[in-house]
Amino acid sequence: MSDKQTTTETAKDTIARLRANRQPQSDIAIEVSQHRQPVNIGEAPIKPAPKRVSKQSGGVNTVERKNAINAITQRLLRSELSQGQALKALRVEVLGLTQDEYANLVKVSRKTLSDVENDRGSFKTDILDRLFKPFGLKVGIVPISVVL
Repeated sequence: MSDKQTTTETAKDTIARLRANRQPQSDIAIEVSQHRQPVNIGEAPIKPAPKRVSKQSGGVNTVERKNAINAITQRLLRSELSQGQALKALRVEVLGLTQDEYANLVKVSRKTLSDVENDRGSFKTDILDRLFKPFGLKVGIVPISVVL
């Protein structure tokens, strides 16, 4: 078996192990997370908190995963998301992993992952490729076309 196949299998095994260690969310926690306060007229709507990954969150099935990756990639190409925002969306929505779990999976520090997700600093292509590899993505040059 080649090193590339071993790395892929190891990543899959790690994700499976992390998901197996999670406890299912209780019905009460689901009710609380879905409860929304009504907005009174004249009051500014309350912004939802940023999406965070908890121990109870889970990944998605294969079809949903591919659709989510394609949707996020399209938003990135249309400049609706920065590279860091896209990475965070992929990590949270597709894999449902925390920064620590994902950093261990791709073998980078949590600080590096946090810096990339928050668009801080400039990173070499090999680091960015390592971060996007679990989603079948690679950093590259994309032509910009001007429609007249």
